[in-house]
Amino acid sequence: MLLARAGYVVPIRSLVTEVWDEHPPRSAVANLRTYLMQLRRMLPPSENPAVEPLVTSDAGYLLRVEPAEFDLFQFEALSALGRQALARRDLVTAQDAYTRALALWRGGAAEDAPLGPTLREVVARLTDQYLNAVEEYTEIQLALGSPTTAVRRLRELIGRYPLRERLYGQLMVALYRCGDVAGALDVFGIARRILAEELGLDPGPELRLLHQAVLRRDADLMVLGGPPAGGDAVTVGNAVTAAAAVPVEGAVTAHAGDGPPRPRQLPREPALFVGRPAELAGMLAALYGEPAPGAGPPVLALHGPGGVGKSTLALRAAYAVADRYADGQLYVDLQGASPGLPPLRPAEVLGRFLRALGVPHGEVPATPGEAAAHYQSLLAGRRVLVVLDNAVDAAQVAPLLPAGGGCAALVTSRTALTTMDAVPIALDVFDEADSVRMLTLLAGHDRVAAEAGAAADVARWCGHHPLALRIAGARLAGRPDWPLVRFAERLRDQRRRLDELRAADLGIRSCFEVSYAALTGGAGRAAAAAAHAFRLFGVLDVPEISVGLAAALLDADLKVAEDALDELAEVRLVEPAGDGRFRMHDLLRLFAAELAVAHDPPDERVRAVRRALDWYLDLCHQVNDLLQPHLRSGDGHRPSRRDTGVALRDPAEAVRRFETEMPCLIAAAAQAATGEPAVACFVTDLMPLVRALATKCGHWREFETVARLAIEVARRHGDRPGEAAALTMLGLVEWRTGRSDVARDCLRRALELRRDLGDREAEGMALHNLGWLSTRSGDLDDALGHIIAGLRLLEAHGSSRVGMVRHNLGEVLLRLGRFTEAADCLQRCLALRRSSGDPFGEAITLAALGRAYCLLDRGDEALATLGEALRHCRETGNREDEWEVLLSRSEIWLRRGDPASAAADLARVLELTAQTGELYGQAAAARQLARARAALGDPAAAEDARRAAELFASPAMRPDPVLERLLTAPL
Repeated sequence: MLLARAGYVVPIRSLVTEVWDEHPPRSAVANLRTYLMQLRRMLPPSENPAVEPLVTSDAGYLLRVEPAEFDLFQFEALSALGRQALARRDLVTAQDAYTRALALWRGGAAEDAPLGPTLREVVARLTDQYLNAVEEYTEIQLALGSPTTAVRRLRELIGRYPLRERLYGQLMVALYRCGDVAGALDVFGIARRILAEELGLDPGPELRLLHQAVLRRDADLMVLGGPPAGGDAVTVGNAVTAAAAVPVEGAVTAHAGDGPPRPRQLPREPALFVGRPAELAGMLAALYGEPAPGAGPPVLALHGPGGVGKSTLALRAAYAVADRYADGQLYVDLQGASPGLPPLRPAEVLGRFLRALGVPHGEVPATPGEAAAHYQSLLAGRRVLVVLDNAVDAAQVAPLLPAGGGCAALVTSRTALTTMDAVPIALDVFDEADSVRMLTLLAGHDRVAAEAGAAADVARWCGHHPLALRIAGARLAGRPDWPLVRFAERLRDQRRRLDELRAADLGIRSCFEVSYAALTGGAGRAAAAAAHAFRLFGVLDVPEISVGLAAALLDADLKVAEDALDELAEVRLVEPAGDGRFRMHDLLRLFAAELAVAHDPPDERVRAVRRALDWYLDLCHQVNDLLQPHLRSGDGHRPSRRDTGVALRDPAEAVRRFETEMPCLIAAAAQAATGEPAVACFVTDLMPLVRALATKCGHWREFETVARLAIEVARRHGDRPGEAAALTMLGLVEWRTGRSDVARDCLRRALELRRDLGDREAEGMALHNLGWLSTRSGDLDDALGHIIAGLRLLEAHGSSRVGMVRHNLGEVLLRLGRFTEAADCLQRCLALRRSSGDPFGEAITLAALGRAYCLLDRGDEALATLGEALRHCRETGNREDEWEVLLSRSEIWLRRGDPASAAADLARVLELTAQTGELYGQAAAARQLARARAALGDPAAAEDARRAAELFASPAMRPDPVLERLLTAPL
């Protein structure tokens, strides 16, 4: 969906409708955010760190795709090139363009993707574009005298799109030119029958005329570039192809006459198989392909966490290629994932394989080396597939891999066998569509369709883990009386979820116990530390873990933590997430929490959580020390400093790290809020540390979560200073959501609390906050009075907040139209912020000063100041002021006759305002862009103007009066 609308914001409601149609689950929006977070991790990083490929906003999501990155853009461009060449009868150029365009297609559009209402339309349109391109290409082939080549493609396409009349006509012409007149007439008969059966129609006039021409052997049919081959398409069909599994003999060993035995050791083919189309296609291509000269046989190594379906996929592929390896299929479970069973030794497996290949029991070589040599001799010159399931490591597998070029091997293991010469294939959990598909196959289509939302919830509580889904489906199949919603409610309860995921001999716990046993059974401090770390990760409910956080949890140094994480990743109890970070599956986290309760005393678990929360606060202080160093001795409790393990070299890096940790900070706050006072205070300590970055970087939703948690914690524990601070933050949130009256009540109550507490400096800030709100509400006299009163109190106490308050005084003067006074005030503020080393505040004040210079018609100074503001905004991640700077600068470019520079700035404004959900910014940028494009002669200007008018008409529109005055002043 995002690709189909690449470059445009796709509303959240559209995505929900597309994924769940008319029956979204209650958790639909939360699920979407999870999927998009996973998608963001999968996308390659942008060369420009400031330009994210996936843009998030309150309005929806925008996927930025460059033309060179998207095959659809390339296909459309090449098709247009082909059409243009064809129009001027340049057949060679047209053929080359269409050849390259069609080479981009692999199967159908959005193949294997579940289609919602919008994507169905997109796929129909793309299919039509594809068929038009094929038909044009076929005309070129016929015109250039290549009918034989055309016949092959046309027969295949008619099988997939049997209602496309033009294809029949082209096939008739191609066959006729190959000398197959009878074949051409047969094609017409097939077309007439199918059109009658499917549509109740006769062939169109073009196809009937062509039929008559074939009957009379019209000489014009042999003329290159002659009459058209059929008419327009009636409709576009859609076919689904399915490959049937190749049947394989069920006997353990078969004999072909007097020849050598042909073992058939594969276990029963899995009846239940879902998803993995890309992995399976890649495996089949490798197993069916011929190895390059001098290359060894193909070896495919599937790896992934326990229970994700490695063995199932390996057996699926093995059965599909069994005919390719007609001399036999060897299989062994190496017992690397079998609870209570030791892994098999290679020598034991060699003995089994040799006997299966016909070596009498008494003649199996005694030494492993001789056995391995005899094994390779028997495989030489034969086509045998070897499946080595549940391997422990590469050393166990190496002697069992075939050397003969006609053979192949499939290996499955939890750990990645990186020292083995093999093609690695990583498997992870399912997406939601495949998860629900598995439940459907087990519990029944009608049952799942009737409770689609509950089915999605079941899949979510299973963490989309294939084994968990297999168990859940089996339980539902065994209890047809259970509503899915009831089972989902049972799974929702974390305390019983692992108990619910047991059925007969299947259990998610036993799957996890194998990996954990690999740690507890290991020797050395690293394995013990890894086991301890795994348990402690279960007591902290955050989505990702860094080395520094692991060190804090363990109360150990960074080296010990890093070694522990490496051990956990090796046994697939955590998964690398890039940049030294790791993720743990939700079910594994519950398993880890159970182990922690069983093995670690309660006070140790609490201390570990507090160390982790202190680490987060230390990191936030570290970020703020770079961005707002003038506040180092200001707000917020600072816990004992420890090495966070994070080196932040500059403000830009600090912002990136803050945004990476934002989901973890929110999760930690939600967990801490339910704890005892010594833990819950984390929320009120965190709040002032995230305010500036969260609001300026567009993380308003996350900031609101922290503010509401903070006020709940402060009131529950009688923390009046914390309540006053939380009310202030909540006032910002309420104003942002359009509830100005509620915002004012919050800020007035905060002022009362500050006065009751006798904190004069905090009272000054509370007065300023009310003035700030009056500024935004348009009551400028009230704003001026409150801000000046607050400024006096703050200056009397030598507060580090004077710079911020003086800046907002300048903003009020700008709104009052006192531009010269405003510029003077902002210049003094800028000097103050520079002297105190405040790069974050410097960016904000430079942006306002640039606007003041614009309004004073001091264009050169405005350009220089806005350019400096832009640099500081990007260094500090300040998206809010960045778009205002670019919008202001676009006006200067337009006034100076440079619409191209204006358009470039405005394109970035649209991206930033989509991220931050700024309705006014989007509207003003569209209006400016219409002016820029009109000056450039771009017809898209009309659409921009229409879009701007539509946005400005929104009831939620809150224009910025200073920017409006700047942008709409007469030229």
